[in-house]
Amino acid sequence: MGEDLIIKRKMAAVIGNPGSSQPILFPARVPPEVQTLTKAANKMDKPLFRKMIKLALGYLQGTLTPEECEASMQQLCESSSPSVNEETVMNVSIQYAGVITLLRTALRINTVTTRQDMLAVDLKNLGLPEEFASDVCKVVYGPARPDIDSQLIAASPSLPHLSNLEWRVEVTISTSWLSRVLEPVVMMRISTSDGALHTFQVPLSKFHQLRFTVANLLRQMEALKESPLCKK
Repeated sequence: MGEDLIIKRKMAAVIGNPGSSQPILFPARVPPEVQTLTKAANKMDKPLFRKMIKLALGYLQGTLTPEECEASMQQLCESSSPSVNEETVMNVSIQYAGVITLLRTALRINTVTTRQDMLAVDLKNLGLPEEFASDVCKVVYGPARPDIDSQLIAASPSLPHLSNLEWRVEVTISTSWLSRVLEPVVMMRISTSDGALHTFQVPLSKFHQLRFTVANLLRQMEALKESPLCKK
């Protein structure tokens, strides 16, 4: 089923948009939860789909507590069917998982090189109704996108980052083995965002190598900013 859907999407992309022969969101395989969502979308009302989008964004941004998620899921089930049973809960849960996968993937695309109409076509080729595809495009290309990205970054797991750097030059006059050394070393103290302190010394030759590497990276970043791709 997934392979047949990929073939149909490729054919639709070629016919509807000759410049694009590959699906944008799921070029290799459409996840089963997204397939379930697109099948149910034709019978789903718009308010329910929008509730799923709102809840999925809250989950991805980490702004909802487990209690709020549970209560929201209960409301989704009640909105989906007048009688909530085990089958209803299972169907709504899979459809909601499909919305999460769809949004997570859509928010990763490059909005500079991928136009909104291209994403809308890809969503419709997946099987989403036009009005549902429009709602997803509003999330990806809408004015709230910068705030969404900021919250997604804040909620995603990350390693500690550099918060402060202190350094000083010390000269070793002598050691227990040598009476006269006079070798300069750079003492560095790094503070990271998790509150840890790291103190170490760097020989002068390695310090110059570090300076050269950083300067080289800064030049490459400036050249990248000036490239035509970043100015589109």
